[in-house]
Amino acid sequence: MRSVVRMIGRGLRGARRNPLIQLVAVGTIALSLVLVGTVELTAKNVARLAAGWGAGVQMTVYLEDGVPPARVQQIAGALGKLPGVDAVRTVDVHEAWGRLKRSLGTRGDLLDGVEESFLPASIEVTLKPGVAEVIRAHPAFEKLRHTAGVEDVELMGDWVARLRAAETLLHEAGVAVGLLVLCACLYIVGSTIRLGVFARKDEIEILKLVGATDGFVKGPFLVEGALQGALGAALASGLLYGLFRLAQPRLESTLGGLLLGGQALAFFRPAELALAVTAGALLGLFGSAVALGRYVKV
Repeated sequence: MRSVVRMIGRGLRGARRNPLIQLVAVGTIALSLVLVGTVELTAKNVARLAAGWGAGVQMTVYLEDGVPPARVQQIAGALGKLPGVDAVRTVDVHEAWGRLKRSLGTRGDLLDGVEESFLPASIEVTLKPGVAEVIRAHPAFEKLRHTAGVEDVELMGDWVARLRAAETLLHEAGVAVGLLVLCACLYIVGSTIRLGVFARKDEIEILKLVGATDGFVKGPFLVEGALQGALGAALASGLLYGLFRLAQPRLESTLGGLLLGGQALAFFRPAELALAVTAGALLGLFGSAVALGRYVKV
């Protein structure tokens, strides 16, 4: 245990000898990881949005203007009897107007002067799991579109499918960018360690002459690499959180509560951030080990 503590201490002292090089390495790693984090954070929120939409109302039947309440209840009753329907709810123009105003948030004044009758009444239908994917092919769906009093029928499953496709694309992009960043980080850590080795070449030769083992010589450099990776990941987390808090109110105001399904944009959980810092440390450790094995003959 004491040897490990001494090795860490020697690694920290070695890092302090070249603070500018260390800062450049940590900063470059952080900026690279911010790019990966941005893609993954976007994919995370798109996935939450798709899950929220998929779990709620999945079909909306928009009604024509002036449809009598009795006809609305008749259509709603018929929909409620269909197989695969979990719940049916009618939304009048007043409620639709109130929802739209709330979804606009601070921009609710845009509706000043807009009459409530501008928005159509509708019937919201919640479907059982798996029904939304097959209902479009059912004859009842086409019949519903041509039912008297019905203006249009919208399946939320279409939007959910698009969101999930976007989520998949973002995850694939994240993997591609992550691999590029991985190579870049390994190169940065390896180059920094190699510079440190050249700067302490005389010290290393003396240590070898007095009988120092390979592990004793390489240990501090491994600590430096792990420290660079961990600090780079921690700095990237801080930068990404700052950018998120800066953009969150603007994005939520622009998208509105209706598009977000009443959900706030989410950031990574503390456990995910801790895992990222640990992964950064392991990345730095691996990069320094590769550099030592390739360039350092002790």
